[in-house]
Amino acid sequence: MDIRVEVVRGVAGLSTEEAVRLARKADARTLNLASRPDRASANRLYERIGFRPRESPLFRLGE
Repeated sequence: MDIRVEVVRGVAGLSTEEAVRLARKADARTLNLASRPDRASANRLYERIGFRPRESPLFRLGE
């Protein structure tokens, strides 16, 4: 018997990934995202998608 495991993504992850997709389609060079430090779970999500923290509360994807 084979067991198949699928990762179910929440609305926040799907909507953020869609925003990234649309920005790339529009040839955006960078994306900035503001998030409070106390939103640890959201900030981990952004990092998993590819955003990296900056010295400011902004996250950036790209150059």
